[in-house]
Amino acid sequence: MSVSPAFLIVFGYVPYAVVLTFIAGIIFRLVRWLMPRQLTGLYNVNATVNDYSYPRITVEILKRIFLFYTLPGTDNTLFVGSLLFHWGIWIALVGHLGVVLPPQVLESMGVTPSLHVLLAMVVGGLGGTMALVGMLILLARRLSTRTIKVGSFTVKLPIRSYSFLDDYFADVVLLLIIIFGLIQTLYLEFTTPGFFENTVAPWIGYLVSFNITRAVTYLLNAPSITLIHIILAMVFIAYFPWSKMMHLFSFIYISPTIARPSIRIRVPG
Repeated sequence: MSVSPAFLIVFGYVPYAVVLTFIAGIIFRLVRWLMPRQLTGLYNVNATVNDYSYPRITVEILKRIFLFYTLPGTDNTLFVGSLLFHWGIWIALVGHLGVVLPPQVLESMGVTPSLHVLLAMVVGGLGGTMALVGMLILLARRLSTRTIKVGSFTVKLPIRSYSFLDDYFADVVLLLIIIFGLIQTLYLEFTTPGFFENTVAPWIGYLVSFNITRAVTYLLNAPSITLIHIILAMVFIAYFPWSKMMHLFSFIYISPTIARPSIRIRVPG
């Protein structure tokens, strides 16, 4: 089966460039955070009387990552949207393991093909729906003026004024990825059981083994919606390290005890 040069480049060689860009970009950003050229920064200008030990700061970070507990009461829209979006994305990412792992591995774990389809539709559908609703809430919030509470004060924030092209670009790409992913999960997996196992899974598997020509043949008969979903995913992955999405790793910068020992100051008396 012949493969056009353009198709071979996009789905055969571009994925490697995307992965390299992703890894190199994250390393570059982390090095820039941990090795600032100037002496100003949160680490050397922030002093507190709290005991920010490793266990305590780790628990605090995990609470912020999974519970967003600082948002309720201040910006409820941001809380609801963030909670739904992030948990939906995490569930969807875990569900993608069913595409990456070979069928033999899944069956050894007790996941039969029929159970895999059921899990993909129920768990993947739930995660995708949560992410979609959360993304729509966050996007609507970005386009409006929000009223939040700061202590005893009520503050109006024109979120649109603080949004830039890169914010809208990331939001639109993520929104399209979620929508196309949901359509595939709820429609293609239902109408064509085993669709992912016979297309995307072997494509990824042969790319990992560097058999590029064999890999792209599995996508030749894939529907356009799947190809668009893959292209959008690659765009987002390559863009990730250079965007505000890097806030996923920001705790390394804003929590110095993660990267270096804390400084203890003894006060006389």
